[in-house]
Amino acid sequence: MNILKSDNVRGYFIYALGEVLLVVIGILIAVSINNWNEDRKEKAELLSIYSVVKQDLANDVAEINDILRQHSQIEPVFNQILEDSLSYDDFNKMGLPSFVILGYPEISFDQRGFHLLRDFNASNEGNQDSTVVSIIEFYTERMLEIKVDDDFRAQDFEDNYIYWKNNHSWWNEYVTMRDFSGFATYATTGSDYKNRVASFYFLTYQVYLPELQLFVEQAKELISDIEKIETN
Repeated sequence: MNILKSDNVRGYFIYALGEVLLVVIGILIAVSINNWNEDRKEKAELLSIYSVVKQDLANDVAEINDILRQHSQIEPVFNQILEDSLSYDDFNKMGLPSFVILGYPEISFDQRGFHLLRDFNASNEGNQDSTVVSIIEFYTERMLEIKVDDDFRAQDFEDNYIYWKNNHSWWNEYVTMRDFSGFATYATTGSDYKNRVASFYFLTYQVYLPELQLFVEQAKELISDIEKIETN
């Protein structure tokens, strides 16, 4: 009788243990499936963000290339001014030499993808995807460098604008494009105008534009990296 009871207890124990193991295995499978689903969703979300980043970069590259072309077209005018090869009549014609530092094309970077990627990375701290890190570092560094250089250009433009407005009687006729004779005399007499053109040229062609060119080069590399991910 005791032997029968012992066998029953052993049988119940083995049965209970089996039930527990089945439950544990079921939980582990469910967790694995859930993790797989979450990982799949995370990868799908990341691919979607990459697509936005790629389009943003392509738009920025196109806009920057257009700006670089514009600056390339007007660079000979800067050189003519700096080489003193333009006459009073050249400035008095109301042509490009008279406006060369009174404005410049600006760029507005598309950063929606970057912001999405930054938020994604913050909410997925375990994600160490090298492309994610590279894109975030790229935007962080390039935007800072370009902003600093562009701020210098904006300040230089403002300094010229305020100085001319407050110190020269020809400003009214010049800015309303009615008479350039006073400005032409100023531009061809003394060194002030040439110095201001030299400053603007330095900040634009030797500081700002190289940063834009670097942006284009690195952006193209990132676009290539994203396309490789998309085809895998």
